[in-house]
Amino acid sequence: MAYTDQKPKKVTTLKQAITKFNELKNKPKSNMKSDGKLSTRQKEILKTHKEHHTKLHIDFMKYLMTKKNYCFEIAHSLAKKIAGK
Repeated sequence: MAYTDQKPKKVTTLKQAITKFNELKNKPKSNMKSDGKLSTRQKEILKTHKEHHTKLHIDFMKYLMTKKNYCFEIAHSLAKKIAGK
């Protein structure tokens, strides 16, 4: 067997990030109730938050908060882990 210096594929799209999230084994429990929309407070936090993060990171956080019912803190840690900064 030859050693290859291959890095895992970098996540570049929201679809890839969602797929990678679905493959996670030890996902945290969702801890919020959501009607499928961001609250005004979540919108305000994301507005200031997006100055320091990529569009993919922000879009993935929105997905986690609206569709998977995660709070901001958990969504942020998952987005850093999967989508990067």
